[in-house]
Amino acid sequence: MCFDSSITHTAEAEYATAKTSVWWDIENCPVPKGWDAHSIAQKLNSALVNLSYRGPLTITAYGNTELIPKAVQQALSSTGISLNHVPSG
Repeated sequence: MCFDSSITHTAEAEYATAKTSVWWDIENCPVPKGWDAHSIAQKLNSALVNLSYRGPLTITAYGNTELIPKAVQQALSSTGISLNHVPSG
């Protein structure tokens, strides 16, 4: 499962404004058909806000850039999601 929407606990006060980093294995959990990177970034941010996380959010995608479509790479870049190349193997 790539995304788990069953998480229901809220942030403890000391973590509510902490920096949150999302590490996205985009090769094994790709952008779903009919979605774009911008929508996913918005959904991730909204989900964290709903759990009372209000600190800065950084999303970094990891995968073999030779296997990720150029359109997806461009969408990630325009959304502010960093893409890091990880060679296969």
